[in-house]
Amino acid sequence: MSFTDLRLSLTTQSLDFVMQRTITQSLSLADAKALPILTSSVGFTLEQHIETLYIHIPFCHTLCRFCSFHKIKYNQEKALEYFQALRKEIRRVIEGGLRFNRVYIGGGTTTILEDELVKTIELIKSLTTVREVSCETDPSYFRTGNPEILNGLVDRMSIGLQSFDDRILKASGRFEKFGSGDEQAIDIKRGIELFPTVNVDLMYGFKGQTPGSVVSDIKRMIQLEPDQITTYPLTIGIGKSRKKSQCLVGEAKELFPQFLAVKQVMSDRYIMEFPWTYSRNFGQAVENKYVLDGENCFGVGSGAFGRFGEQFQISSFNIDKYIQLINRGGVGTSHHKLLSVKSINQHHLMIMMGKGHLDNDLFKAHTGMSLWQAFPVELAYLLASGALIKRSDSYFTTEAGQFIALKMFSGFLAGMDYLREQAIELAA
Repeated sequence: MSFTDLRLSLTTQSLDFVMQRTITQSLSLADAKALPILTSSVGFTLEQHIETLYIHIPFCHTLCRFCSFHKIKYNQEKALEYFQALRKEIRRVIEGGLRFNRVYIGGGTTTILEDELVKTIELIKSLTTVREVSCETDPSYFRTGNPEILNGLVDRMSIGLQSFDDRILKASGRFEKFGSGDEQAIDIKRGIELFPTVNVDLMYGFKGQTPGSVVSDIKRMIQLEPDQITTYPLTIGIGKSRKKSQCLVGEAKELFPQFLAVKQVMSDRYIMEFPWTYSRNFGQAVENKYVLDGENCFGVGSGAFGRFGEQFQISSFNIDKYIQLINRGGVGTSHHKLLSVKSINQHHLMIMMGKGHLDNDLFKAHTGMSLWQAFPVELAYLLASGALIKRSDSYFTTEAGQFIALKMFSGFLAGMDYLREQAIELAA
């Protein structure tokens, strides 16, 4: 092992340890405060603008092994009741003064009741103006559902594939649920034909994967020509979700070669926006607006999170309690906590590392602090590890730094898993 490889290995091992400790401290909900039961708003000012309204749909026909998102097995009566409550909450927050540029619908299976989803999007568009509606779905929806009815309502469709490899699909429980890799390739092609912008999620770092097998997945995806490809390692959680994913995950030392393979095979036709997001470099330009960029977001629906400023918002993770809250005149937000300036800045650091440029002047104008004032230990660590190089008053990521940013992103996803586990306990 070369000195450079050894340094990167030690850096990422220590980063994993530090991130786990940081997450359990900064994202603990032990100090979360319950809101009064009949809270009808969360303190919006008139015409308050945020970037994104996040909507959560917590139902699935079958439950995937490694998915930690809030969901229950589909029950039609319960789902219909839920959508009615969801629309009441959306109307309530908009009439309370909330305005947003984008809508992001996640789950669960967002398209599980198409007519109800259509009614929900139409309600939003009748009450306010939005720039973009994004929706998550799975590949099989384009084979078994009626996606044409969302055409004109959804601007950006994000399709969760994970892999074309049938061995991986069977190990993760997705083969039975969504079909073979060949079937899902046909499904994704149809989705790309129907919607203006399509993102497809691919994962790597599974047990038994090699750089070659990862490249095969990516090449097959590139042939379909989606607008964006989001690709990142299978995340090992911190709490209960860690046990779910450990049986699927490969060795940590295999990730960096796989990341380099992804980056190389993407380079001819896709531009790296982040080490986890690639946009095509052909055809009409793709606007890259990642849902986790760090702008303010408000969440509606059972299992939603939100953040505006230093306020972190948690909606009830108990579907029955959520429906009761809404039907009694409240909103779904059950708890909130204040985030520390340090934890918010650490999120900014991850995004800056991902974008490849730590602009000192821009950061200071935004926060009132220089990069060294905000991150004395972190910058020293990143410079010593070869993750950053200094040019003038700013810093730029090296290839090793891009990989570290990817690891930071994986840590962020693990942190969200940890929050969801705690939120379930709060709702009990």
